[in-house]
Amino acid sequence: TTAPTLDNVTIASNNTLNTTLAKTGDNITLSITSAEAIQTPSVSIAGQTATVTGSGTSWSAAYTMTNSNTEESVSLNIGFSDLAGNAGSAVTSTTNGSAVQFDRTTPTLSSVTIASNNSVSTLAKTGDNITLSITSSEAIQTPTVTISGQAAEVTGSDNITWSATYKMVEARDEGSVILNIVFSDLAGNAGIAVDNPTNGSAVRFDKTSPTLRE
Repeated sequence: TTAPTLDNVTIASNNTLNTTLAKTGDNITLSITSAEAIQTPSVSIAGQTATVTGSGTSWSAAYTMTNSNTEESVSLNIGFSDLAGNAGSAVTSTTNGSAVQFDRTTPTLSSVTIASNNSVSTLAKTGDNITLSITSSEAIQTPTVTISGQAAEVTGSDNITWSATYKMVEARDEGSVILNIVFSDLAGNAGIAVDNPTNGSAVRFDKTSPTLRE
C-alpha cells in the first residue's frame, strides 16, 4: 500500500498586473499533478473551499478572493487519496516556491507638496517648472498626474517616492495651479484621486507683464 504523492503544485493569480499578487475579485488557481491517478482532491485556498476540476493525475483548483479574506500570503491545503483509497500526506505548500500575496487595502498618498522653481516658490511665470513631490503609503504603479490640466512628467525609483513636473506655458490660466493625481497599488487597488497638497502648499501662476500707470 503506497501512499500517493503530488509531483507538482503551483499557485498563481489572474491579476492582470502581477500573477504573484491578488486583489478582491481576482481568481487564485492551483495547478496540481499527482504521481498516480487520484480521486478528486479536497482543496482549500485562503482557508476557503476551492472549486476543483480535472481527472486522473491532472487537477485544477480555483477560488475568487473576497474582501473578507485576510491580507497575507494566500494559504493552500490539498487533501487527496489514490483510487484504492490510500491517503496521501496533505500538501500545504507549492513545489516550485510560487506564492500569491493578497492585498485588499486602498492605497493613499501620505504626502503631496507643490512648488515652483521660481525664486519665490509659491509663484510661477511662463517658463517656470512646477513640481509635485509625492509619497505613497505603499508601493504604487506610476501615477497619472496633471498640473494646470496638462500631463506632467512623472519619475520615481522605489514605487513610494515620486516627482511630477510641468513647465508653465502662456496658454495656461492665471491663478492657483491645479493638480490631479490618479494612482493604484501594485495589485491594482485604486486610490482616491488627489487634487490638493497635503500641507496646504500652493503655487499661483502669473503671466501678465506689469505696467506703470501714468
